[in-house]
Amino acid sequence: MAVFFVTLILGGFLTCSAMADDSRLGLDARQMIVCLAPDSSSSEGTLQLFHRDASGQWQPDGKPWPVLFGKGGLAWGRGLNPPQPGPQKTGGDHRNPAGLFKIGFVMGYAPKLPDGAKGWPYHQVTERDAWIDDPKLSQFTYNHLYTLPPGAPLPAWWDKEHMHLGDAAYQWLVLIEHNYDNTVPDAGNEIFFHVRRGEHYRTAGCTTMELDHLEQLIKWLEPGSNAMLAELTRADYARLWKDWHLPPPLY
Repeated sequence: MAVFFVTLILGGFLTCSAMADDSRLGLDARQMIVCLAPDSSSSEGTLQLFHRDASGQWQPDGKPWPVLFGKGGLAWGRGLNPPQPGPQKTGGDHRNPAGLFKIGFVMGYAPKLPDGAKGWPYHQVTERDAWIDDPKLSQFTYNHLYTLPPGAPLPAWWDKEHMHLGDAAYQWLVLIEHNYDNTVPDAGNEIFFHVRRGEHYRTAGCTTMELDHLEQLIKWLEPGSNAMLAELTRADYARLWKDWHLPPPLY
């Protein structure tokens, strides 16, 4: 796949234009994925699934499982939340974007989602798919999927942008909508959940896990749930969970 996670130095605070009403952060989600890191330098952490019950209270779905983050830990990304103090994700820092994000569509090599999935939006990746991470390709939407029309010749830029096939780590990709709405070129792109390459193999900015756990997550996603990801350090989660209407800390 094209090089992941090109980002832009933004200084102290990051402008997050996707959130129209900060007071509603998290309130519209009926499913929440919580990924916690011990601190901002950590490259390993945990993932826990939650759903809202009939009374609107968050309930855990199963037990947490281990996940891997970027080699550089976490830094604030461009999601739904308002700007936060502290390090912002920058180009080549190998950090995961921290914050609150929408969960986007799933991609994969298979013709359909895993058996048992509930119909979350899905795109089968083929040799005619690319993920646009070059801001110079201004005729396309940056940090979005592009599918070459049938019969169209491969453009000159294709080798650098096309999505890889046959890589077991990318057999399923769950889009984390960092810098996805109102994109800023070079502010980061191609952030996904995907299969880990090893038990302690750190990433360039994605969140990875065992195949069984990733497929469990995909099967858990319910269309219409407005599923979100809260990816934070434990300290930031303790500071923000009430304001962002997240599940209470379990541990």
